[in-house]
Amino acid sequence: MSAYMIVYSKISDPDRFGAYAKAVLPLIEIHGGHILGRSSPPYVLEGDWPWQGAMIFEYPTIEDAKNFWLSPQYAEVKKLREGAAEFQVILVKSFG
Repeated sequence: MSAYMIVYSKISDPDRFGAYAKAVLPLIEIHGGHILGRSSPPYVLEGDWPWQGAMIFEYPTIEDAKNFWLSPQYAEVKKLREGAAEFQVILVKSFG
């Protein structure tokens, strides 16, 4: 059953964040993930929106998404965005 990682972001240092983005995308792919969509800023239909951007990634299973997030490799890559961006990240299972 597929899982979706939804990432909300505020980027304060685009150059440093670019290094993170370049390093993280291959790691996401190694864990079976791929990007479904992104928007900066997204079109807000209702409510207050404190974030600058949103991205949606699909993984084969929720376990694959968790394995990516909890991997030692991602722990190292995640350091690249410290002080460069603020994230809120959630996982959602598909119904299928």
